[in-house]
Amino acid sequence: MKPTLVALAVALASGALHADNELDTLLVEGQTELQTTDKARVSEAQGATTITSEDLVEAQASNLADALQNNASVQVDEVGGSRGSEITIRGQSGNAVSVRVEGAPNNRSQIMHKGSNDRDTIWLNMDMYESVTVIPGAAANTYGNGSTGGVVLLETKDPESIIRDGRDWGANLRYTHETNGEANGISADVAKQFSDKFSANATISAKDTDAYEDANGVKTDNGSTGSEDLSYLLKGVFTPNDEQRLEASILKNNMDYSDFADDGTETKKEVRDQTLSGQYTYNPKDNDLVDLKVRVSRAESDQESDGGTDTWENAGGVTTTYAEIENTSVLYPTQNTMHVVRYGLDYTFDDVRMVYDNDDGTPKQVERTSIGAYLSDTMHIGEDLELSGSLRYDQYDADFNGDSFEGEDSINSKLSAVWKPFENTSVHGLGFTALVGSGYRAPAVYEIYGKGFPSEPFSGTDADGDGVYETGNVSGCMDGHGNWCVIPNEDLTGETSLDTEVGLTFERMGVWQAQDRVNASVSYIHTDLKDKIYNDTLGTLDSSLGTYNGGVYNVRQFVNKDEAAVFGWELAAGYDSPLVFANFTLQDMNGYVVEDDGSKTKDTSLVPRSVSVTLGTYFNDQKGRVGLDTKYRKGRSYFGGRNGTTEYTYKGYTVYDVFASYQFSDNLSAQLRVDNVTDELYSKSQTSEDSTTGADTTSYQPGRNFKVGVNYRF
Repeated sequence: MKPTLVALAVALASGALHADNELDTLLVEGQTELQTTDKARVSEAQGATTITSEDLVEAQASNLADALQNNASVQVDEVGGSRGSEITIRGQSGNAVSVRVEGAPNNRSQIMHKGSNDRDTIWLNMDMYESVTVIPGAAANTYGNGSTGGVVLLETKDPESIIRDGRDWGANLRYTHETNGEANGISADVAKQFSDKFSANATISAKDTDAYEDANGVKTDNGSTGSEDLSYLLKGVFTPNDEQRLEASILKNNMDYSDFADDGTETKKEVRDQTLSGQYTYNPKDNDLVDLKVRVSRAESDQESDGGTDTWENAGGVTTTYAEIENTSVLYPTQNTMHVVRYGLDYTFDDVRMVYDNDDGTPKQVERTSIGAYLSDTMHIGEDLELSGSLRYDQYDADFNGDSFEGEDSINSKLSAVWKPFENTSVHGLGFTALVGSGYRAPAVYEIYGKGFPSEPFSGTDADGDGVYETGNVSGCMDGHGNWCVIPNEDLTGETSLDTEVGLTFERMGVWQAQDRVNASVSYIHTDLKDKIYNDTLGTLDSSLGTYNGGVYNVRQFVNKDEAAVFGWELAAGYDSPLVFANFTLQDMNGYVVEDDGSKTKDTSLVPRSVSVTLGTYFNDQKGRVGLDTKYRKGRSYFGGRNGTTEYTYKGYTVYDVFASYQFSDNLSAQLRVDNVTDELYSKSQTSEDSTTGADTTSYQPGRNFKVGVNYRF
C-alpha cells in the first residue's frame, strides 16, 4: 500500500477528518502558496468560504443576506428590513453562531430584553468590510465559544485594498438607490501611502431608507422598516520592515429608526456600535518557527429608546473586550511532507448592561469572562493528502451583583482529512473530505441568571408538583415586562456538539475550454448536540400571587436537554468561463430532540430545504454581465409554545432576481439589480393573524425592488 494510503487509513481509523489551519508562507512541491497566521484559522480547502469587497460590490450587497446568498451552509433572514439579519448555519443560530468583527465577538444577543425584532440579530454595514469568511460547524472549533454552529469573520478595509498599483493614494466613490423602501446611499473610501512605512485609510457611508412595501403595496409592520444609517472607518498601518506590521482601527455604526404601534404611536430608537482594534504581526522570512499575531479588540453596542415620549432611556448594551495571541510554526519541511503547527490563547470579557436600572439610575450589569487555548497540527503529505488535528480548551465564569457563577471546563477536539489521490490521472481535481470534531458554546448570562437580572431573582415552589407555583416573588418576574418568570439555574452547563462530515470535492481548470473552471462539493453532515439549552416551561404562578393583564404568569427555566441532532446534505457547484457563469447551492437539513422519556421528536422548526441558483453570461470581453438569481425555501409547520399546542406555519417560496453590471472604464462601473422581479408575496417569518379580527398580520418581505449602483475609482 502506498504511504499516502497508509496515512489516510490511519487517519480515518482514528476518526481523522476536516481541518483548520492557516499556515506559513512556504511551498510544498506542486502546491499553491499557503496561508499565514494573519489569515483565518481555517483555509478554503478546509471548509471556509471567503468573499471580498469586490464580490460585495458586484452583488450590490446592502446587508449580510445579500453577501451570503450563494453560501450553501448559511441561511440569513432579514429582520426589520435593513435593520439586521438573523444568521443560521446548518440549523443553528443565535448564541450558537459567533459573528466577529476584527476578532471581537458581536455579543449583542447577550442582552435578553430588547425589542423582539432585534433579538439575535446582527446589523452590519457591508461598505466597511474587505472580506467576510464563513466557517461552518466543528471546522471552526478552534474559535471556541459559539462555534457549535459556526463562525462568521469580518475584516475591515485596508489601505492596500484601496490604493491602486503604481500610486501612493486611492479613492472610491459609490452611490446606490433603491425604489422599494426608497433608499439613497453614498459611501467613499480614501487611502494614502504617506511613506514607505506608514499608510492610512478611511471609509464613510450614509444611507437613508424608508419603510418598504410588500407585493400587495402594504407597508409591513405599520411602516417600522426604515432607518437612517451612518458609518465610518479609520485605520492606520505601520510597517517598519517587511517582517512586521502594526495596524489600529476604529469602526463606528449608527442607526436611527422608529417602531410604530397599531394606533400609530411612534417609538424612536438609536443603536450605536463601535469596534476598536489593534493588531501586530511578525513574520520573519528566515525563521519557520515564528509567524506571530497579537490582536486586541473592543466591541461596544448600545441602544436607547424614547419610549414613545421625549425622554430617552437606556435600552440595553454590551461591551466585549477580546484579546488573542497566536503563532504558526512550520516543522520538519521536506520535499514531500510538512507539519504546520498553530497555537494560541484568547480572552473574552463581556460587560452586559440591561434595559433595567438599579436604584441609583445605573443600568443593571452582569459580567462574563471566557478564556481559551488551542493547538492544531496540519500535516501535508505530498500533493495528495492533508491531515489535521486540533485541541481546544475553554473556561468561563459570570458574576451578577456578587452572585458568582463558575462554569465547567470544556475540552474539544477535531480530526480531519483532505485527500486528492487522482492528481496524476484523468480524474484529477477529485478529492475526498472527512471530519469528526466537537464544538462548544457557553450559556448566555440571561440563561444563567434569569429574566432581566432583577434585584430579587424569581424563586418559587411547586410543592405538590401540579405545575402551579404556590410561592414566588412577582418582583422577580420584572412585573410589567412580559408574562413570564424565570428561575435562575446555576447548574446550567455549556452546549457541546459532535460533528461528523464526509464529502467529495472537485475542482479543475480547462474542462471544456482553456480558460473555464469547474468546482463542486457535496457533504453529508450529522451533528449531535449534547446538553442543548432550552427555555423550558415548568408551570404557572398561582394567580393569588399576581396576574399579568388578567392572565397568569408562566414559570420558566433555561435547562440542559440530554440530546438533540441536526443532519442533512450540503451541495455546491459552480462553473465559470469567458462566456457564461453559473452557481448552485442546496442545503437540506433535518433534526430531532430526545425527550425526557427517551423518545425522539422531529425538530420541524428547522428549515428543511433551501436552494440558490445563479445563471449568467458575460459580454463585450467580460466588461458586462447579465444574469438571474433564484432562491427557493421549502415551507414547514410545527407545534410549539407552552404545552406544544401552538401551531407555527412558515410558507415556502421561490423568488427570482435579475442583475446586470458593466465596466465602462478602469474607473467607472455600474450595477443594476431587480429583487423579486415577479413581485411575489412571500414571508420568511411565520404566518400570523389578529386574534380578534382574524386579519392577516404576517410580516411579508419587500415586493419588486430596483437597485442601482454606480462606482467610481479615482
